Amino acid sequence: KQVGIESSGELVRRLAVNESVAGDDDDENDDGEKDSDAASKITKRERLAVVIDALTDSLKSTSEDDGNKYEFKAERLAFEQDQAEKQRLHEAAEAEKCRQHELDLETHRQKADEEREKRMFDFLKSVLM
Repeated sequence: KQVGIESSGELVRRLAVNESVAGDDDDENDDGEKDSDAASKITKRERLAVVIDALTDSLKSTSEDDGNKYEFKAERLAFEQDQAEKQRLHEAAEAEKCRQHELDLETHRQKADEEREKRMFDFLKSVLM
């Protein structure tokens, strides 16, 4: 909106400058050519049409810029959500691997304890007999 307002203000200033330059030219050309001056003079309706066209164009470009900005933000948000989901799945997979590794270690310890107890039992059995 701000860009549209600034561009419309700039357009109005340009029109005002053109009028003042045209007004200065009119003072110099007072040679009885009033008919040609009247034909070349810009009417209020024409000025209004120019301003409305400029405002419409600036609003369209502003709307497109905002649309692109919001489209980019929406795409960025979707990308970030997708990345967060991938990160969550990766962390869940890593946690599952870690749990599985701990279970494997515990199983290995239990087997080692059973083997040690069996050897101790066999040793004590051989010593006592």
